Amino acid sequence: MAEPVFDYDVFFSYRHKSLDAEITQKTFNAVESYRIPQALRRRGFRDVRRAFRDTEELPVSRVLTDTIDKALRSTNCLVVVCSTDTPSSEWIDREVATFIEIGRADHIYPLLISGDPERSFPPSLKLVPDIMDRVMDIRAGDGSVKKMMAREEMELLRVIAGVTGCRESELLREHKLRKNTQTASRAVAAAAVFAVIAAVSLGLMRLAEGYRETQERQKDASMRILNELTYSLPDHLTNVPGAYSRIADILRRNTVDIEAVLQLSSDQVDAAFEAAANYEKLANANAVLGKYEEALDAEQIAIDRLQALADQGTEGGELKLASAWNNRGSILNSSGRYTEAAQAFDKALDLLSGVSLEQPTKEKQLQFARTFINAGANAIDIGDDSRALSCFDQGLLSLSGLEKDEDPDSLQTFAETHFHYGTVLYRMGEYIAAEEHLRTACGFHRRLLKQVDSLQNRAKHVQYLNVLAAALTDQGDFDEADRTYIDALEISENLAEDGENTEYRRNLAVLCSNQAMMLNMRGDYGAADPLYVRAVGIYTQIIEKTDADADRTMAAMLNINCGENAYKLADDSRSRRYFEEGLALYESMLDRLGDFDRSQYEAWRSYYLLIHEKDYRASLEAALAAHELQPDNPLVNQILGYACLYSGYDEDADALLTAVASLGGGQAEMILRDLESQERGGLSSPHFAEIREIIAQVGK
Repeated sequence: MAEPVFDYDVFFSYRHKSLDAEITQKTFNAVESYRIPQALRRRGFRDVRRAFRDTEELPVSRVLTDTIDKALRSTNCLVVVCSTDTPSSEWIDREVATFIEIGRADHIYPLLISGDPERSFPPSLKLVPDIMDRVMDIRAGDGSVKKMMAREEMELLRVIAGVTGCRESELLREHKLRKNTQTASRAVAAAAVFAVIAAVSLGLMRLAEGYRETQERQKDASMRILNELTYSLPDHLTNVPGAYSRIADILRRNTVDIEAVLQLSSDQVDAAFEAAANYEKLANANAVLGKYEEALDAEQIAIDRLQALADQGTEGGELKLASAWNNRGSILNSSGRYTEAAQAFDKALDLLSGVSLEQPTKEKQLQFARTFINAGANAIDIGDDSRALSCFDQGLLSLSGLEKDEDPDSLQTFAETHFHYGTVLYRMGEYIAAEEHLRTACGFHRRLLKQVDSLQNRAKHVQYLNVLAAALTDQGDFDEADRTYIDALEISENLAEDGENTEYRRNLAVLCSNQAMMLNMRGDYGAADPLYVRAVGIYTQIIEKTDADADRTMAAMLNINCGENAYKLADDSRSRRYFEEGLALYESMLDRLGDFDRSQYEAWRSYYLLIHEKDYRASLEAALAAHELQPDNPLVNQILGYACLYSGYDEDADALLTAVASLGGGQAEMILRDLESQERGGLSSPHFAEIREIIAQVGK
């Protein structure tokens, strides 16, 4: 009989109390980031792929119960976080009962964080006969989260064994062996170094002395040429607007010269590293120009060169190879090929997993952090927010001790980590926490700009200000958001004069769109309209040049934003046209969209069906499809709330729209304006007056 296929490996059920939620978040990250030991992977066992965190606040109703129920029935293992608060949750008890009902009681794992089984287990959990055999007890007498997480490392192997199908004893043995091997490897490496030093004789040293002067002259000459070809001229040109096509040409010609210099160099290892560096710079220059296939071809040559060096055991070869895979992932991400990018980042992380950080150098710390940052940013694009948060936590952990370092690489890495952390929190609707990370990112980046005021760094600063302004907008702080947008636009307008740099043009378009969104939320639709139109125009030019999925996705969203604003201006024909253009762009790549983008498509399709077709049933089905993909997304819940309102599911509409309005800032006002435009557009519901009053009360 074939093994069942599950959508989720682990489902977390927990109370949204502070301790329970914190432990759940950390456990969730630990489970998703756990990597099966190589010995078990070779036998066919796999890593944990995907986990699901229950959102207890979702209303228990005939519409939304189906979403949770479906997730439960498509899950391999259920982890129940048990504290003294757990038994009072009817929802957790229902989830446990459902798992028992579908015949998976033997895959329930209690995580005991406080109290005891009698006081902390929900009633249904106590009915499972052998449940005590699977209890993961991480209680700490003083309630210290740090102590509990230290105990959890070994306890979690029970769930990992349940998910992967390997025996817990095997997993435990391999886990201990991996720890011991890392320690032993360090000891062997140290012993080998001492043995080599002891073996060097005085005679050999004198013999080497005779050749050194000639070799050094030859090496210096060849390496100076390589450095000039690979670094000096291209790096100087990156700060010149419109120079990237010339940089690419220089680097392309350099490849011929470098291959010749390689044959002359007495230091073949250093020369090979330099050659790989040139191909990586060529890859990045082509990526900036939107020539993604050429970029990937150049990056693959760099990877092949570095793989050969790593296979020879060359010092530093594995680290540079991991960096090259990380760079390949970044190029794939820029081209919208997120699944392939995730595979490249996983390859980089696999290579780094063999590198010890017990005695870290700054270079290693930064490389670990950058790889986690890029993998997390790609997870955001896929729609896997939990994976993103896990990666950013790992990235910050890798940077421990460097917070006050003024080195530009350190400042940039901290800024990037906090920026992406803030971005994913913003997208999840956690605007206050997002603002904190985004302000921290801007702080690190200002320190960087004082040292390195380059075009690239200015462009990054525009991105940071852009998302910070968006977070301020969604908290209703329109005045500070407007000031932040004005500061960002001043920088961005100058950068975007470089017409060949697609990244600068992208930044300007997104900035215009976000400022328009702020004006839209404030009710100033007339001022928002030209900004939206300008953003659409810029992206239309970009996709004609790149035809990349990432650019098509953004163009789709900008068209829809323009259409939504036109609807509020009562320009129905223009609104319909922009909506249909945006939806058509989504549909042209539907089979390649990640969960987040697909959820956005389904949500906006639902809104189009609602406001322009007035097909309430089809609108509700599309909104539910969006909710299944991204149940915590505020926009998705807002549009699902509208679909419920006009489909007669009043309680669900109340719960969903109240939850979004309660996020604070301008959310309640935005919903009220949406309702006003819907009423003007001919939509009707017997519950309309009541829901408007409910949202108005939340906004006070």
